[in-house]
Amino acid sequence: MHENSNETLQVLLSRRSRELGKTMTDIAADAGMARSYLYQLASGKKRDPSVRTLLSLATALAISPLLLFRFFAELQGTASFAATALPTNQAIGLRDTNDIAVFNADVTTPDHAVLAPGETFHKVWEFQNLGSIPWRGRKLVRVDGEYVVAKKLPGGGLQPVLDAHLTSLHQEVEVPTTMPGQPVRIEVVFSAPKETCTVASVWRLEDGKGCPCYDATFICHVVVTVMAIDRP
Repeated sequence: MHENSNETLQVLLSRRSRELGKTMTDIAADAGMARSYLYQLASGKKRDPSVRTLLSLATALAISPLLLFRFFAELQGTASFAATALPTNQAIGLRDTNDIAVFNADVTTPDHAVLAPGETFHKVWEFQNLGSIPWRGRKLVRVDGEYVVAKKLPGGGLQPVLDAHLTSLHQEVEVPTTMPGQPVRIEVVFSAPKETCTVASVWRLEDGKGCPCYDATFICHVVVTVMAIDRP
């Protein structure tokens, strides 16, 4: 599903409503909010929703929460890697235009999944080599330090709203040799924090020299909510 990074939240809500065959009332109910509040978000009258609210709405719309964060926040990295939410699932290589990658799917643990405190989980992303050159010696590398979800302040500054606190078994994972046309699945093992919170982690594809293969908009991420569940 292609997401237009230039469309407004109101247009996105309307489009997803049609695609899902749901009314705005249905979407609001699925997101656990009043329809009037959803319309206020869409019109821009509500400019400071909580991260949990955006996660719930993303679940109702069946989209990545980062596509909603862009309307209320910036995915801000270092000067050379500052980026907004991923506008497309395809990227062309920085050093070779014949190097083309596409992000196919979150195979396991979809974004905005709810986990128990301290739970260990396996995240699997699937990419596909749509170019004409083989992928050899590549790695998926954790780059949390270069990205943070932050909201704009009235004075023009940024205030972080979602830090990356997921613990991963490795900081980088080897990508198996992938020939043109082939898909490849990459797995990372994470452990959720022990406290109730919403956390994220951001990763990118790098070559054997440690250089990014694609520009800063082509990243993969995991966003989960950790919540303690009282048991009888």
